[in-house]
Amino acid sequence: MKCLNSKWRDDAGSIDFIQIVVGLMIVAIASIGTFQALNYGNEKMNQQMRYRKAISIARSAVEYWQGRIHTDFDDKDPRVLQGNLNQVVDPTVLDLGDPTTDLDDVECYVRYGRLDPIDLLETGAGVDYWRINVKVTWWEPNQSRNTDPQLVTFTGTMVSAGI
Repeated sequence: MKCLNSKWRDDAGSIDFIQIVVGLMIVAIASIGTFQALNYGNEKMNQQMRYRKAISIARSAVEYWQGRIHTDFDDKDPRVLQGNLNQVVDPTVLDLGDPTTDLDDVECYVRYGRLDPIDLLETGAGVDYWRINVKVTWWEPNQSRNTDPQLVTFTGTMVSAGI
């Protein structure tokens, strides 16, 4: 019996089963935390990328309307002047997910507000410039459609060619 007890107390420098299990648990817990942090950082980076692309899309829409106002703008057409904020518009692809399927694409909706003529002198003689408001809305992949969408608003101005 004395021989059996002395074996348990002697440390010959070997690793037993309990030490292996505890070491593997520590590595597993550290790995889970690391991968969760990497996944969270990747999601935040993708959100910022979509936000920056939405700004670029809004800027392009404002530049489009600036070109229209400067070239072939009909300021008598009420359909053009009232904008399309409350109308259904075709979606634009904001973030192309997997190229083999359309199920994970993030789509945005580009709408422009009322084109406001601004008369600085308020003389009624004419329009000094036009104010253009563009809104881009989208929902993030894990966001419910019942919540408020993400929104980018971009405002620009343009002087008519006739001025």
